[in-house]
Amino acid sequence: MKFFIPHAKNKEEETKVYEAIKKFANTTLGWDIVDRRIFSLRYFHDGNEYYAEVGKVEQVEGEEVIAILESVTYLICTTNRGVIRGMPILVGKDEAYSVIDFDE
Repeated sequence: MKFFIPHAKNKEEETKVYEAIKKFANTTLGWDIVDRRIFSLRYFHDGNEYYAEVGKVEQVEGEEVIAILESVTYLICTTNRGVIRGMPILVGKDEAYSVIDFDE
């Protein structure tokens, strides 16, 4: 899958939004963000299995995933959790068992 940001009108807007999400995550959490473009993430949390994919509704908050970032943990970013406000959904690296990157 080729990299995209949901609802971005063009590549320029995708880049601008993606960089803004990374900067907001860095400011909010104080962690460096890895330069990696993640398409989807499968993980376990509290004995349940979850799947997050950019452009699809995730199961925890019921919001569309705008970006998935990597830092100290994986960061699932939705409109209200890491894009416009709030802290991203945090997924520990030991909880993730499948991480698929976008094609470059």
